[in-house]
Amino acid sequence: MIQRLPSVLGHNVETNIEPTLNWIQQRLDLDDAALSKMIQRLPSVLGHNVETNIEPTLNWLQQRLDLDDAALGKMIQRLPSLLGYNVETNIEPTL
Repeated sequence: MIQRLPSVLGHNVETNIEPTLNWIQQRLDLDDAALSKMIQRLPSVLGHNVETNIEPTLNWLQQRLDLDDAALGKMIQRLPSLLGYNVETNIEPTL
């Protein structure tokens, strides 16, 4: 993971990484294994801000696609890269 995202070494575990992981795990109802797999597939999510990037994207997807929490979690586990897309410029124009 560090080879794919060396900047993760510059993130503070207590103030950046751990809160982000905890929020994603709770929001998507992931167990530790599923969270680990998702982060291994998209380590850059550790650098995303929950309030300005991750949460708005998840909320938009859930509302626009009329997904319940379980369906949203499954979709993000299959396509974690969605968390890195901008809703207005990347996702909304294609739906």
